[in-house]
Amino acid sequence: MSQMLIPNTVTEACQMLSSGNRVACAGATNLYVDREKGKYLDRDIVSLHRLKELSGIREEKDGWHIGSLTTFDLIEDVFRGQGSMDALAEAASLVGGPQIRNRGTIGGNILSASPAADTVPVLMALDAVLVLVSETGQRMVSINGFMKGPGRTAIHQGEILTEIVIPFKTGAARFRKVGKRNALAISIINVAVYMEKEAGRITALTIAIGSAGPTALRAFHTEELLRTWKRPDSEEKWQSLHEEIAIALSEDISPIDDIRATGSYRKTVADNLVLQLVRELWEACEK
Repeated sequence: MSQMLIPNTVTEACQMLSSGNRVACAGATNLYVDREKGKYLDRDIVSLHRLKELSGIREEKDGWHIGSLTTFDLIEDVFRGQGSMDALAEAASLVGGPQIRNRGTIGGNILSASPAADTVPVLMALDAVLVLVSETGQRMVSINGFMKGPGRTAIHQGEILTEIVIPFKTGAARFRKVGKRNALAISIINVAVYMEKEAGRITALTIAIGSAGPTALRAFHTEELLRTWKRPDSEEKWQSLHEEIAIALSEDISPIDDIRATGSYRKTVADNLVLQLVRELWEACEK
């Protein structure tokens, strides 16, 4: 029978997680569902709820620092209307319902490694860095490549995700989710795009997509395509760009059929969303 362990410090938490069959828990919004399905029943739970230093948002010289135990509600409150960070606020506002957003944490959203996690594509598009702490020290890793598959990440035994660092950005970002409903539903597809532009050309661009592969992923071929384009000046050119995006995305994503949607539907939605967000950002960057 599993037991609950409650550390008072990050060091204690790392010690507890470094041995035995144990799993860390923050808001527990995923844990209860997983245990109902028979997962983690043989593992001790290390609850992080006393580690208040892991909650909150602060602005430092190298960017925004978001504690891993920060709730979705707080993220939405702090970043709504804050330039490119507004995309993260939008994603946070669409996670579950009010109760989930009040208790669920951004660290849990990352470490659950769901391909459909709503905040992860935004963090990828904004070049977020994860701070991982263990008994032996600290390491910083890019969120891009951190997810290894459904439910699997590159975190080591005995490590805790303490915070997420997002460098300051001068461009604009957008997030869009398509699901059965806006909230209280797992994403069929979600897309985040970040753009900087100068003299009619894109100078910086990142595109990240969720629910289109075994993990959320960057659309590198599509990014490269768009960097070669000037802003289309007619609907015919926009249509031509749409067709090229569809071809490039075929190289980037591999959506599957499941109970929520077919792979071909996901691909069509992804094509449309990328074009829509790129067009919005091109226009936003010109204002």
